[in-house]
Amino acid sequence: MRVAGTFASLLALSACATVERVMPGGGEPRIDPTLEAIQNARVRECPPGRRLENARIGSDNESRGVTGEEIALVPLASDPQRGVRLRRLTIAPGGAIAWHTHDVNQGMALIVSGEMVEFRNSCMDEIRYRAGDVAREDADTAHGWRNEGDEPAVLLVMQVVTR
Repeated sequence: MRVAGTFASLLALSACATVERVMPGGGEPRIDPTLEAIQNARVRECPPGRRLENARIGSDNESRGVTGEEIALVPLASDPQRGVRLRRLTIAPGGAIAWHTHDVNQGMALIVSGEMVEFRNSCMDEIRYRAGDVAREDADTAHGWRNEGDEPAVLLVMQVVTR
Protein backbone atom coordinates (compact mmCIF):
# COMPACT_ATOMS: atom_id res chain seq x y z
CA MET A 1 0.00 0.00 0.00
CA ARG A 2 2.90 2.34 0.77
CA VAL A 3 4.25 1.79 -2.76
CA ALA A 4 0.97 3.05 -4.20
CA GLY A 5 1.03 6.05 -1.85
CA THR A 6 4.60 6.93 -2.79
CA PHE A 7 3.81 6.53 -6.49
CA ALA A 8 0.71 8.70 -6.05
CA SER A 9 2.89 11.35 -4.40
CA LEU A 10 5.17 11.35 -7.44
CA LEU A 11 2.18 11.85 -9.70
CA ALA A 12 0.80 14.63 -7.51
CA LEU A 13 4.13 16.44 -7.60
CA SER A 14 4.03 16.38 -11.37
CA ALA A 15 0.92 18.58 -11.22
CA CYS A 16 3.09 21.32 -9.71
CA ALA A 17 5.11 21.59 -12.92
CA THR A 18 3.98 23.05 -16.19
CA VAL A 19 3.37 20.79 -19.16
CA GLU A 20 4.48 23.44 -21.62
CA ARG A 21 8.12 24.24 -22.15
CA VAL A 22 9.30 27.38 -23.95
CA MET A 23 11.38 26.60 -26.99
CA PRO A 24 14.82 28.21 -27.35
CA GLY A 25 14.81 31.24 -29.64
CA GLY A 26 11.23 32.18 -28.77
CA GLY A 27 9.56 29.39 -30.75
CA GLU A 28 6.16 27.94 -29.96
CA PRO A 29 5.78 26.14 -26.62
CA ARG A 30 5.58 22.37 -26.87
CA ILE A 31 4.24 19.66 -24.62
CA ASP A 32 6.92 18.10 -22.40
CA PRO A 33 6.50 14.38 -23.13
CA THR A 34 7.80 13.24 -19.72
CA LEU A 35 5.36 15.39 -17.78
CA GLU A 36 2.57 14.43 -20.14
CA ALA A 37 3.27 10.73 -19.49
CA ILE A 38 3.17 11.27 -15.72
CA GLN A 39 0.04 13.42 -15.80
CA ASN A 40 -1.80 10.90 -18.00
CA ALA A 41 -0.61 7.77 -16.16
CA ARG A 42 -3.02 4.85 -16.23
CA VAL A 43 -2.82 1.12 -15.48
CA ARG A 44 -2.72 -1.15 -18.52
CA GLU A 45 -3.82 -4.76 -18.08
CA CYS A 46 -4.61 -7.86 -20.05
CA PRO A 47 -7.61 -7.26 -22.37
CA PRO A 48 -10.97 -8.54 -21.08
CA GLY A 49 -11.57 -12.18 -21.87
CA ARG A 50 -7.88 -12.84 -22.58
CA ARG A 51 -6.77 -13.77 -19.04
CA LEU A 52 -5.48 -17.31 -18.56
CA GLU A 53 -3.25 -18.55 -15.75
CA ASN A 54 0.12 -19.86 -17.00
CA ALA A 55 -0.67 -18.44 -20.44
CA ARG A 56 2.98 -17.54 -21.00
CA ILE A 57 5.67 -19.80 -19.65
CA GLY A 58 8.54 -17.65 -20.83
CA SER A 59 9.93 -15.05 -23.13
CA ASP A 60 13.54 -13.96 -23.49
CA ASN A 61 15.86 -16.01 -21.26
CA GLU A 62 18.49 -13.27 -21.00
CA SER A 63 18.32 -9.53 -20.58
CA ARG A 64 20.07 -7.40 -23.17
CA GLY A 65 20.34 -3.68 -23.92
CA VAL A 66 19.17 -2.71 -20.41
CA THR A 67 20.79 -0.12 -18.17
CA GLY A 68 19.48 0.59 -14.70
CA GLU A 69 20.09 3.37 -12.21
CA GLU A 70 18.89 3.45 -8.62
CA ILE A 71 17.38 6.86 -7.87
CA ALA A 72 16.42 6.40 -4.23
CA LEU A 73 15.78 3.86 -1.48
CA VAL A 74 13.51 4.69 1.46
CA PRO A 75 13.39 2.30 4.45
CA LEU A 76 9.94 1.18 5.54
CA ALA A 77 9.15 2.40 9.06
CA SER A 78 7.08 -0.74 9.67
CA ASP A 79 9.91 -3.10 8.58
CA PRO A 80 13.48 -1.73 8.57
CA GLN A 81 14.64 -4.82 6.64
CA ARG A 82 12.65 -3.66 3.61
CA GLY A 83 12.43 -0.44 1.64
CA VAL A 84 10.82 1.25 -1.34
CA ARG A 85 13.26 1.51 -4.25
CA LEU A 86 12.88 3.81 -7.25
CA ARG A 87 14.90 2.90 -10.35
CA ARG A 88 15.16 4.23 -13.89
CA LEU A 89 15.56 1.57 -16.56
CA THR A 90 16.53 2.35 -20.14
CA ILE A 91 15.97 -0.40 -22.68
CA ALA A 92 17.61 0.02 -26.07
CA PRO A 93 15.72 -0.83 -29.28
CA GLY A 94 15.82 -4.63 -29.56
CA GLY A 95 16.59 -4.88 -25.84
CA ALA A 96 14.82 -7.23 -23.44
CA ILE A 97 14.25 -7.83 -19.76
CA ALA A 98 14.39 -11.59 -19.19
CA TRP A 99 11.46 -13.57 -17.82
CA HIS A 100 11.30 -13.13 -14.03
CA THR A 101 8.89 -13.32 -11.09
CA HIS A 102 7.75 -10.85 -8.45
CA ASP A 103 7.06 -13.27 -5.62
CA VAL A 104 9.62 -11.39 -3.46
CA ASN A 105 9.62 -7.80 -4.79
CA GLN A 106 6.29 -6.25 -5.74
CA GLY A 107 5.74 -2.82 -7.24
CA MET A 108 4.87 -1.07 -10.46
CA ALA A 109 6.49 0.37 -13.56
CA LEU A 110 5.61 3.62 -15.35
CA ILE A 111 6.62 3.89 -19.00
CA VAL A 112 8.01 7.42 -19.33
CA SER A 113 8.98 7.30 -23.01
CA GLY A 114 9.17 4.81 -25.84
CA GLU A 115 7.21 1.58 -26.08
CA MET A 116 7.56 -1.84 -24.48
CA VAL A 117 5.87 -5.19 -25.06
CA GLU A 118 5.18 -7.35 -22.00
CA PHE A 119 4.71 -11.12 -22.00
CA ARG A 120 2.80 -11.99 -18.82
CA ASN A 121 1.99 -15.35 -17.22
CA SER A 122 -1.69 -14.41 -16.86
CA CYS A 123 -2.45 -13.14 -20.38
CA MET A 124 -2.80 -14.95 -23.69
CA ASP A 125 -1.73 -11.82 -25.58
CA GLU A 126 1.31 -9.61 -25.43
CA ILE A 127 0.53 -6.27 -23.79
CA ARG A 128 1.87 -3.13 -25.51
CA TYR A 129 2.80 -0.22 -23.23
CA ARG A 130 3.35 3.40 -24.27
CA ALA A 131 4.35 6.52 -22.35
CA GLY A 132 1.98 6.99 -19.43
CA ASP A 133 1.08 3.31 -19.07
CA VAL A 134 1.63 1.59 -15.72
CA ALA A 135 2.26 -2.13 -15.16
CA ARG A 136 1.38 -3.59 -11.76
CA GLU A 137 3.77 -6.26 -10.49
CA ASP A 138 2.06 -8.24 -7.72
CA ALA A 139 3.23 -11.46 -6.05
CA ASP A 140 1.57 -13.56 -8.79
CA THR A 141 3.32 -11.76 -11.64
CA ALA A 142 5.84 -13.53 -13.84
CA HIS A 143 6.75 -11.71 -17.03
CA GLY A 144 9.33 -10.50 -19.51
CA TRP A 145 9.65 -7.32 -21.56
CA ARG A 146 10.93 -6.45 -25.02
CA ASN A 147 11.54 -3.13 -26.76
CA GLU A 148 10.39 -3.74 -30.33
CA GLY A 149 10.44 -0.02 -31.17
CA ASP A 150 13.01 2.21 -32.87
CA GLU A 151 13.85 4.36 -29.84
CA PRO A 152 15.01 3.63 -26.29
CA ALA A 153 12.27 3.05 -23.73
CA VAL A 154 12.57 4.66 -20.29
CA LEU A 155 10.74 3.20 -17.29
CA LEU A 156 10.45 4.34 -13.68
CA VAL A 157 10.17 1.24 -11.51
CA MET A 158 9.11 1.42 -7.87
CA GLN A 159 9.29 -1.74 -5.77
CA VAL A 160 9.26 -2.86 -2.17
CA VAL A 161 12.60 -4.68 -1.76
CA THR A 162 14.67 -6.38 0.92
CA ARG A 163 17.43 -4.01 2.05
